[in-house]
Amino acid sequence: MNSRTVANIKYIDPSELFSWMKDGVATPFQVVDVRGPDYVGGHIKGGWNYPFEEFQEKLPELMKRLNDEREETGSTLLNVIFHCAQSWERGPTAAMKFLKTLPEDELEHFKIYVLRGGFIHWQRLYGEDNTVTEDYRPDLWS
Repeated sequence: MNSRTVANIKYIDPSELFSWMKDGVATPFQVVDVRGPDYVGGHIKGGWNYPFEEFQEKLPELMKRLNDEREETGSTLLNVIFHCAQSWERGPTAAMKFLKTLPEDELEHFKIYVLRGGFIHWQRLYGEDNTVTEDYRPDLWS
């Protein structure tokens, strides 16, 4: 039986996620951005926005989408990367809620990450790169 502790959640550096996006990766992944009003000004390309304020109620929808995504790719495993602005509170909390809500028989199908430094760190490195960042507004980040 798998435990459901914070030890099940790993951190991923922006440079590693960038590499996954640019070079591809054997295991498919999905970015889940839990920012709310601070979502404006840019986001990681292809990420899904599930504002933290609504996260608990939208968790069943997210789980279905992630399972659909995993099945569409034909993979038995999906990496899920959560983040917020700094990934200090909302991102890690959402990751833990997701982990605790996963049915026992689905635990093995998801590897859960938190993006180190959140979108604030991401945009410093890759905000201007429209191949990995969408709707970026540098004026909001300066």
